[in-house]
Amino acid sequence: MQAYLVSDHESLGAKVRQVLVRHGHDCPAARVLSLDLAAAHLTMERPDLIVIVLAPHPERALGVLADLRSVLAARIIAVGPASDPKLIRRAYQMGATDYIDEIDLDPELVAALGRAQSGEAAPAESGRTIAVLGPSGGCGASTLAANIATVFAKEHKRSLLIDLKLEAGDLAALLDVRPTYTLADLCQNVARLDRAIFERCLIQHESGVHLLAPPRNIADSRSITPEGIRQALALGRNLFPYVVVDLDHSFREEQLQTVRQCDLVLLVLRLDFTSLRNTQRTIDYLGQAGVSAERMLLVVNRFGQPKEVPAAKAEEALGVKIAHFVPDDPKTINRANNNGIPVVLESPSAKVSRSVTQLALSINGKHKK
Repeated sequence: MQAYLVSDHESLGAKVRQVLVRHGHDCPAARVLSLDLAAAHLTMERPDLIVIVLAPHPERALGVLADLRSVLAARIIAVGPASDPKLIRRAYQMGATDYIDEIDLDPELVAALGRAQSGEAAPAESGRTIAVLGPSGGCGASTLAANIATVFAKEHKRSLLIDLKLEAGDLAALLDVRPTYTLADLCQNVARLDRAIFERCLIQHESGVHLLAPPRNIADSRSITPEGIRQALALGRNLFPYVVVDLDHSFREEQLQTVRQCDLVLLVLRLDFTSLRNTQRTIDYLGQAGVSAERMLLVVNRFGQPKEVPAAKAEEALGVKIAHFVPDDPKTINRANNNGIPVVLESPSAKVSRSVTQLALSINGKHKK
């Protein structure tokens, strides 16, 4: 297993490296990185295992840990004092797979390495995060997000749906639920955020979808922080087999951070000039932000409208193959949305429902939490 060590603590880092080498994990000097260099270097290397030493700068180290987790699926073992429960909790919230005591280093690191080799509690068992993004308004991205989350809930008994359209989120209305708490409440309690507080901020739909709603008031959107979103995603992946995020196309920091953490980004477009132009701009921007083409999936929604751009010409213009077409059925969709019932539940035999279900199942994995 390819191991990397991230440390600004010379003596403790040397001890960690000795344990790694002694137990068969190749860790040459080239794989020992400072906190400043870790994120840029490891993003390109894509390692299997990272050990990060929190001392002597735990706050900086936690920030690096979070940055690594946002782009990597590797195991991350944090090394720090066992006497600081708050630090331990924050390390796990930032995405650590294991936390070991720096005082009792040898046996605890050996045990953690054993868990890594056996695959116990592997990161791959954590939930997948699917972002749904409409580069233009009116693409029906929110409707797709709600229904994809509903299909996942049917397959896995539960799913998490996060509404990141902070000023104009529709998901509570589409599910006909009235949240007591929202993302704003979560962010205001981020310093003491744990599973209990997180789950209190969710509202459950009868389908098994759990919604984290946006702020009720536009003014409250100012309380949303990238740190709050980061912790919400980390907790969501730990608790749910699938996390579906309905994104805004504003590309503010919390939106871009979410995209970088997602396993897959569904770009939802219409076959018209405006939507194609904005989709191309979005693809280019996401690529520059480090989101690979393999993580983007083009989905045409409302397919079959009169005078739309032919699919072949759209693919030629975008330089990307369209993965799925959801047929236009305004009567069925409008009725379901107005009733606050996902169309895959209200009209499961409708062509549009079968298409959305097929789309969800095509990106469904083997997560059985």
